[in-house]
Amino acid sequence: MKKVLLIFSVLLLAGCATKDQLYYDAAKAVSKDNTMAQTACFSAVTEIAKNADNSAKVGAIALAEKCKSQTMNVAPPPRNILGF
Repeated sequence: MKKVLLIFSVLLLAGCATKDQLYYDAAKAVSKDNTMAQTACFSAVTEIAKNADNSAKVGAIALAEKCKSQTMNVAPPPRNILGF
């Protein structure tokens, strides 16, 4: 009986650790993708501002505000009664 309880406990804890690791991996990937998208947007706006007349520069500044997008949030995994 003790062996069954020990095996069950180990599997329960390993499952919870895997769930949390997936959450952290997803959050890290979303953050990286958001950073890459903002970098590409600002790079494009910089090129427009460098090679354009004054009205295009004003438009590039307006586009720069749109580059500051809201970051996507990944919901953390739900916890059960035991806190796992």
